[in-house]
Amino acid sequence: MRIEETSHDQRGFSLAELSVLLAVTGSVCALALPAFLNYFQTAQVRAAAEDVASLLNLGRQMAIQRNQSVCVSIGSSALQYYLGSCSGSLLTGVTTDRYGNASTQAGITLTSTGNPVFSNLGAAVPAATITVSQGSKTLTVTVAASGRVSVGP
Repeated sequence: MRIEETSHDQRGFSLAELSVLLAVTGSVCALALPAFLNYFQTAQVRAAAEDVASLLNLGRQMAIQRNQSVCVSIGSSALQYYLGSCSGSLLTGVTTDRYGNASTQAGITLTSTGNPVFSNLGAAVPAATITVSQGSKTLTVTVAASGRVSVGP
């Protein structure tokens, strides 16, 4: 007579193992969340500062291309380009809306020490520092008298 063995082959995870896994995963996520949010906010300000630097460089390129001075007027959330001086005629184009505003990202605030006027040779008068901020995160964009635009802390 032959006796069949019954095997109690258990596959899968027990409830206790799954509970431990969820607890460890939740703890890691809770510890990583503040660092991720800090990185995300810093990256947003960095991207906005790079955008502002690009818009300033565009103003410089327009002055060189047109062989005329171009003023970059810096508002609290947008830049505008003026031909000649900051009271000259408003320039509109691909990067601006119909009112001449080249807007920054939502939630970004701009403050400036002055509105740089780029000459036909690319130099800027006056040199300016633009502070790009969102909440407590800030970054500066500097326009040197030579016309060089740089992003820094």
